[in-house]
Parts: sequence; structure tokens; C-alpha cells
Amino acid sequence: MLVVHPASLCDVCLDPYSISSEPANSPHAIACGHIFCFTCLRNLSPSACPLCRKAFQPDRVKKLHVAGPPELDGAAEEALEAQAHLLLQRVALVSGDDVPEDEIVDVVTDVDQWLSSQSNDPNSHRPIRAAVAALQRHKALQDQNLRDTAECRRARRELKISKRNAEHDHKTSRAVEESLLSRIHEIEHEHAM
Repeated sequence: MLVVHPASLCDVCLDPYSISSEPANSPHAIACGHIFCFTCLRNLSPSACPLCRKAFQPDRVKKLHVAGPPELDGAAEEALEAQAHLLLQRVALVSGDDVPEDEIVDVVTDVDQWLSSQSNDPNSHRPIRAAVAALQRHKALQDQNLRDTAECRRARRELKISKRNAEHDHKTSRAVEESLLSRIHEIEHEHAM
């Protein structure tokens, strides 16, 4: 019988394989030899392997009968590393530019809760701590960029209005100056006679 490692994931949905009798998340093999969960295989259209693109017949998919891993001294540590790896993947998935704020908050909250339940050693789980710190810096830079862009637009609008007002004031002062000069010439002309 095959043994499923706790960190074994379906390569399509990245969900861990189930060792229960429920077929949805249990590993299934296709003709090319690749293994995926039944849910992902059922949803493929056309029926082609996601890795090698070789066609397969959906009715020929074989459920693999698996057992859980034997309890080893390092099993708890491996499970912990699997959790850390899964959280690290979630952080990576929300590190894009167009990810909604609530998804980022959910992931960071989950990571913070998980880290607080672990060792208080700040050097433990360094990759995930670094990834969260980088995500938070990235998000802060995005927010600052949005604020700077809005400030730049506001300043451009103000500059445009100021230029228009300055041009209007210049035309007005020029008209007043010409009016006064013509009045001065009229008065000088009247006194010269």
C-alpha cells in the first residue's frame, strides 16, 4: 500500500490529499502515471493531463488506496513544516498587485496566529516571517504610491488652475495698463494744447 506524506498536495489545486474513503481529495492516477485529486481530474476539460498534456479517459481514472504515514519521531515536525509551507504559499499568492485588501489581512492574520502558537524564538520559521515582512513592506509601498499619485494629480490640478488664473490676471493687468496709458496720452494731449 502506498503511504501519503503529510505534505503531499495535488499539483492542480494545491490541496493536501485525503486518506479517507471519500474520493474527492484522495489521490487518483491517470494513464500517463501522474497523480491528482479526483475533484481536479473531474473538472478538467478536455481530459488531458495538466502536466504532460497526454489525453486520458475519465472512466479509466484509478483511485489509489493509501495509508497515512507511520508515526515517526519527526512526524510532528514534518506536519509543522507542512503548515509553514502552506502558509508561505498563501503569502506568495496574495503578494500580487491586484489582490483585495481583505484577502491580505486574512492571510497575515492567519500567519500571525500560527506564529504566535509556535515558538517565541524570533529566529524560528524565518522564511515565513521574512515573507510576511516583505508583503507588509510591499503593501505599505503600494499604499504610499497611491497617496503620492493622488497628491501628484491634486498638485497638477492646482497648477493648471494657477496657470489659468495667472494668465487671466496677466490679461487683466495688461488691459488696465493699456487703458491707463491711453488715458495718460489723452490727458497729455489735452494739456499740450
